[in-house]
Amino acid sequence: MRTKPLIITITCGVLALGGGAYAVHASGGQDSPTAQPAASGVATAEVVRTDLSDYWTESGTVGYRKQRTLRGVTPGVLTWLPQPGSTIARGDILYRSGDRPVALFYGPSPMFRDIDVVGMVGRDVKVLADNLRALDYRIGQQPTPGTRVTVQGGPASNATGQDADGKAGGSGPPSPPAGSGTKAYQTVLTSQDAVFTPSLKDAVRRWQAARGIRPATGTVTLGDIVVLPGAVRVGAASAQLGDDATGNLMAISDQTKAVTVEIDASRADDLRAGQKVQITFPDSSHTSGTINSVSSNVQAAQSDGGNPGSEDPKVQVVIAVDNASAIQNISSAAVEVRFTGTTEHDVLAVPVGALLALSGGGYGVQISEGALTAVTVGLFADGMVQITGTGITAGTRVVTTS
Repeated sequence: MRTKPLIITITCGVLALGGGAYAVHASGGQDSPTAQPAASGVATAEVVRTDLSDYWTESGTVGYRKQRTLRGVTPGVLTWLPQPGSTIARGDILYRSGDRPVALFYGPSPMFRDIDVVGMVGRDVKVLADNLRALDYRIGQQPTPGTRVTVQGGPASNATGQDADGKAGGSGPPSPPAGSGTKAYQTVLTSQDAVFTPSLKDAVRRWQAARGIRPATGTVTLGDIVVLPGAVRVGAASAQLGDDATGNLMAISDQTKAVTVEIDASRADDLRAGQKVQITFPDSSHTSGTINSVSSNVQAAQSDGGNPGSEDPKVQVVIAVDNASAIQNISSAAVEVRFTGTTEHDVLAVPVGALLALSGGGYGVQISEGALTAVTVGLFADGMVQITGTGITAGTRVVTTS
């Protein structure tokens, strides 16, 4: 009696699913795997123990970090702007309003008032003192934190948050700003404060004379100084000479370049600072990167017309390029960023082409010169698939499509 032949059917749908898997149908009605010796000369692959990670790719942009628009503070006519691409450091001139130079100082707190009365206390005075000292101006001795000092100019709402008795959180009505001409009061200095001493006022006067700020009175007028975290790179101008100096003036950014990517907010939980990514440039070269930050600020996706679109909300991911020289000569470019998603460690894996889709459901692999063995599949990644099954161990050779 002749044995019914085993029919192997190549199924397009399965090929599409597995990228090379094929279906096995036994015409005798048996779905369970049976021994099927591999034909001589067929391709085989070894079962390997490895880590598998799936991934997805997003479009990103190389550019300078923390790009933002600088607005002017002091009313006046804009008379000078720096050239795009230039770097403005501590003490340098950012722009001129009414031909009066506006300088850049570093610090955590903006200037918020005129500093004109000797004895004024606050965080803005500390920014002034720290920067003049960093610029090698002798500012004299400052009182140490914990010192009780008399503040000239009345019971102001000062940087220490204390009332006229030196107690935190005074319950009286809002007080006029220091320097308003009301009576003096006492307060205790914190580590965030400095005092506008006669020596500091004299240092301001010398700095003003050196920078061409006229008249050099030792008084700092609101708008004379812009405080930012550090040096900035100047981008495109938003204003022209002759415009009102209180509007948008120019784009500024950090000097450090990075890759910025907008991703679906639903994927944000898969990413974390310190995670590695792969960056591919327009010339197909690539380099590695490290996620610097994942924004918690979810933004609605924008349509082409600038209105909220139908796409999922987005968050911004900032990526530092590990090899800074890779983007040294790139000021702006579109790139592709490959993010890693799920990772399975220390698993058995074979090429996807080794999978056989069984007619009764599920998958199997054909052991080289051995049995067709049912397997359970796990993660698909980089042309490999995680499998487990009876008798499947690292080093086992299985039949594959290539």
